[in-house]
Amino acid sequence: MNLIFAWLLTIIIEFLVFCLFFRKYYLRLLLYSVLINSITNPLLNFALLFGINMILLEFLVFAVEIILIKLLFKLKWNKSLIISFCANLASFLIGIALGRAI
Repeated sequence: MNLIFAWLLTIIIEFLVFCLFFRKYYLRLLLYSVLINSITNPLLNFALLFGINMILLEFLVFAVEIILIKLLFKLKWNKSLIISFCANLASFLIGIALGRAI
């Protein structure tokens, strides 16, 4: 899958997950999704070039996104963890499904 397409798709999926949790400030949610995924997605794809295990990388992205979500949204750790988990699970599963369909 094209890296830019994967990045944009991840932004859209995680933005939609953010919308499910917050239901307001949609432009801010989109901006945060772009910011978060502009940090984590290129790093994940770069690390994949070196054959690093995908599950390990997804876990690291999940952990980094917990921190970024906590800081940007000013949330408690437990809510940041839940949102990060849902956003990353959704983008991972949709990415896998699309990767197999293409």
